Amino acid sequence: MRSDEEVESFWNVDNETGEYKRSPEEIETELKQKLLDAINRKPFESEAADKGTAFNAIIDCYLHKEKHVPTERAPYSIIGDEETNTIQVSFPATNIALARNFLFDRAWCIEQSKYFQGAVSQLFVSAILPTRYGNVELYGFIDELLRDVVYDIKSTSSYQFGKYEHGWQRHVYPYCLIASGQMDSIKAFEYTAYHLKGGTSRTPLISGVCYPEYYTYNHEQTIKLLTAHVERFIEFLEANKELITDTKIFGGN
Repeated sequence: MRSDEEVESFWNVDNETGEYKRSPEEIETELKQKLLDAINRKPFESEAADKGTAFNAIIDCYLHKEKHVPTERAPYSIIGDEETNTIQVSFPATNIALARNFLFDRAWCIEQSKYFQGAVSQLFVSAILPTRYGNVELYGFIDELLRDVVYDIKSTSSYQFGKYEHGWQRHVYPYCLIASGQMDSIKAFEYTAYHLKGGTSRTPLISGVCYPEYYTYNHEQTIKLLTAHVERFIEFLEANKELITDTKIFGGN
């Protein structure tokens, strides 16, 4: 939907010639394929995603004073060491990725967890959104819910303000809380973005800088935006039916 922004982005323009490194057609094709891969649940591995998952898990452990026990959904282990001021998060090897180990600055992680003190973590929410194509279930896990503000923790290797402005979590999660009757109102949604640094031979411990993106929530506006977006997505699915291999989408399984 926003391939034109990718075309005009700083990373796609040659500083010397001013020409595009990749054509608009190439970028649109690439983004469409990424979306289809996500719909088809194509397996992928990402060190950056695992690092973000590790940091989020550490925050939750400190918030709730719990030790992490590896599970099928979260197979990694977390080991803290006060003496060396480290927290090591280890991911086991899979059929598409090698084993990974991340070493975090323990004191820094504890300090970041205080920001979410008192929050409910990893709260599952679900609600029905009526559309002209029928009822659609929206659902997901909220990272942190603190009073009437929803938080989603993001980690990134580079940050510019407004990076997550187009993220749909800031509409989906508050909508689900209100439409399901779990909450009467939501004040705001915050993407709590962390520019993570370290993890190298010279700077082994991972720490970072926090950049909050705070968005006030308007339920009526969100209903309109979500409805239009979901209907367009359904139309995309129908238009690309022959490219969708996940039988959960059209196969009825």
